[in-house]
Amino acid sequence: MSVDEKITLLNSDRPFHYFLAGKYTAKPGWQHQADTLTNNYEMLIGVKGHAYLRINGEDHVLTRGKFLLVPRDAQVEGYQKSTDNVEFDWFHFFPKDLVETIDRAKLVAALKDREQLSRIINYAILPVAYQIDDYDKILTIASEALTMAQEVNYTDAIMSYCVTRLALQISNDYINSLHQLVKENPKARLIKDWIQANLDATLGVKDVAAHFDLNYRYLSQLLKAETGFTVENYIISLKMNIARRLLLESNLPLKVIADRAYFNDEKYFLRLFKKKVGVTPTTYRKNFMKEFLVTDSKDREK
Repeated sequence: MSVDEKITLLNSDRPFHYFLAGKYTAKPGWQHQADTLTNNYEMLIGVKGHAYLRINGEDHVLTRGKFLLVPRDAQVEGYQKSTDNVEFDWFHFFPKDLVETIDRAKLVAALKDREQLSRIINYAILPVAYQIDDYDKILTIASEALTMAQEVNYTDAIMSYCVTRLALQISNDYINSLHQLVKENPKARLIKDWIQANLDATLGVKDVAAHFDLNYRYLSQLLKAETGFTVENYIISLKMNIARRLLLESNLPLKVIADRAYFNDEKYFLRLFKKKVGVTPTTYRKNFMKEFLVTDSKDREK
């Protein structure tokens, strides 16, 4: 990541204006046709495969968990055919207020200076490209926004708030990924990464504490100071993100989803989901899961 990388700051005092969104899928051999974005912005989130995109002359590979921001009036084209199945989410929007671009070095300085930070605190801060850290959470929010776009709403404000929420969540994820900026405790980061890599149905507080040779009470205090969650609740939040994504993206039975999200039994999963999300998994899926796929047999709307 270059220090002179351009970062886009979008004032979110007013929600962005939603334009279009969709989920794009394509088979091997697909290549993005040359196109010019109009005066709107586009956010891309990779879900599957490799999409080879050239944006204003700069080459990018959109893969699972990768984020790309396409600026207004950008020239976009594919520079290579895909060799595997491709899938990505896309969102077009218009900012209603001020938009700035700054060098990454200036962003680093601003985030370390209280006075400068106060000026950009209400901005969505988005890089040209980066690998999403909390991918399950971002993808779930994106999926909820896509399914919400299929609802018949009397006002565009609903989707405008959905897209603004997504942009701000991506912004928050990006800032949190810059460890040196948020001064994250390196031990807490190591613990979080290890939990994500070793998530299973039996993982508990004492297992994590034993691995790091820490007192489990100290471990919970350390993680709560960094994330706002105890170890137990942090583990549950990761599992819930997986479950929500699977509910939105598949027709898998609830028992299978419970297993794949590392819950030890279906009944426990059902009770916990209702408690944490406010509705049952079946209701959650019914409310949000709709057909919004755009395949390579159709041109992507701009």
